[in-house]
Amino acid sequence: MASTIMRPRNLKRYRRIVNVLAKHGFGSMLEYIRVQDRISLPKRLLKQTATHRLSPAEHFRLALEELGPTFIKIGQILSTRPDLLPVEFIAELSKLQDDAPPVPWEVIRTRLEGELGDDLDHLFSSINQEPLASASLAQVHAGVLVDGTQVVVKVQRPDVLPIIERDLDILGNIAALAQRTSVGEVTDLVELVDDFAFTLLSELDYRREGRSADRFRENFVHDPHIYVPEIYWEFSTQRLLVMERIQGIKIDDIQALDAAGYDRHQLALNSARLIIKEILEDGFFHGDPHPGNLIVMPGEKIGAMDFGIVGRLRDQDRQNLIRLYLAGISKSPEEIVEELIRFGSAPADVDRIGLAKDFDRMLVKYINLPLKD
Repeated sequence: MASTIMRPRNLKRYRRIVNVLAKHGFGSMLEYIRVQDRISLPKRLLKQTATHRLSPAEHFRLALEELGPTFIKIGQILSTRPDLLPVEFIAELSKLQDDAPPVPWEVIRTRLEGELGDDLDHLFSSINQEPLASASLAQVHAGVLVDGTQVVVKVQRPDVLPIIERDLDILGNIAALAQRTSVGEVTDLVELVDDFAFTLLSELDYRREGRSADRFRENFVHDPHIYVPEIYWEFSTQRLLVMERIQGIKIDDIQALDAAGYDRHQLALNSARLIIKEILEDGFFHGDPHPGNLIVMPGEKIGAMDFGIVGRLRDQDRQNLIRLYLAGISKSPEEIVEELIRFGSAPADVDRIGLAKDFDRMLVKYINLPLKD
């Protein structure tokens, strides 16, 4: 990524990011990577200490929420990376709420008609002006097409792309600074930011999301226990996605599932089949499977939504995962180590004996424990 910190359009935002992180007690980290050398900042700013009696993990979550959509997405992705962050940070980041004040309906209507090139009344018999959800990147409304089909209308918030691109520029520069420290000796921070930028910018192209939903639906077309809503391409664009509306119970709402009489054992089996097939068979999987994107429908059917983030595995990666899975089942720590090296998750010069001993202890501790423990 090119260095753009000193550009006037970035300077104000860069100072805002530094100020928020310092306010939440992360000034010493910024000072360590010598952020102050790149922009004019008073050193006292980086010496701030967090005033509220919260844990560092809580402060980190609050800082990301305060900094807006790009940083909320960073937190959501980091919440799936226990290899990078301690468990208390993972737990806190999993609470991140991507809520934002709704954009006024008049603005949304103008945006919709601009994307569709027609008056809404010609295409929809109704659209609820109150959003079903209002997040930092998009707003979602319930609607009914003129033929009576119930749909969900997902429209990108106006002017979000320039904000994202500016923040990604700044993050690239911060990663380049941090790469020169001891942290960079362990993790390729620049590559992490580049991967994140690709993922986030891809998520802003709803045509890509629609194609991913189509592919996922095709992969599970013969599975009666998985349902993916249909995409209505005649009403969808890069910044607008119109899809079939499906309804059910959030997959983690145990009380509601029990009240509705669902068989939780069968639901667990269906969930396991979903995960095994999408990863080990298809090599194409839902990359954001939080409870808001998975609902339970009649017959213990799982409805999967929101394919803005998906993952892909090469054939070789799938084969390595299967071997790793089998090594775990056979309780062979030496084979686990070899597979991790083959995967690139451990360096070739790793202490094989020491790592195998660590895995052996882990297997002894967890292998026969019930899931609830």
